Amino acid sequence: MGVAAWTVADEGYLQAYQWAGALAGGSQPPVAASSVQLGPGEVGHATIPAVVVTGYFGEATPYSRSFFLIGGPVGLAVTGAASLAHNASKKREAERAARPSWHMLGNADIVVTSQRLVAMASGRVESFWYAEMGPMQLVPGTAGVPAVQFQSAGHPQLRLQSAWSPLLFVFVHFHVDGQAPAIPMPAGLLERARSQGRLG
Repeated sequence: MGVAAWTVADEGYLQAYQWAGALAGGSQPPVAASSVQLGPGEVGHATIPAVVVTGYFGEATPYSRSFFLIGGPVGLAVTGAASLAHNASKKREAERAARPSWHMLGNADIVVTSQRLVAMASGRVESFWYAEMGPMQLVPGTAGVPAVQFQSAGHPQLRLQSAWSPLLFVFVHFHVDGQAPAIPMPAGLLERARSQGRLG
């Protein structure tokens, strides 16, 4: 039986694991040039390109803040609800659409700083401040690519999927919790990394 090929997602997990260990040992996150204007005391750590963004909401659900969706307005509001009342078939479709589900929002470059995540797409910028963010989780994405999931004040629940999502998880938790998090690693990844000389 052959050894599984090393993937970019594997590398993302491994780097996150190594950074978590370094931060636990007293190191600080990397300092990187940022393409967004940083505030006083704010430090840029990394830019992750082409992150797949999905949101969890019902299509008729309004949101109080303007969250840019790459490709359209939040909610894709169902218009003419009153005129649908007489048509049972269309009413059922509208009710199904109103149930929350995951919607593809597009791709964005994500900048991770000491204070926020910044999503950039099509010349638009949206900030997700750690102080307004619920707990971030590292979750399985599609096709073996990991994702982070969180909700920020005034926004739907969001999922950011990238091979480098585990790094987002580490850096955000380090700033929010004041310590490096434990990384839920895929089974056998560390053993494969050691056998391939990627980890001492």
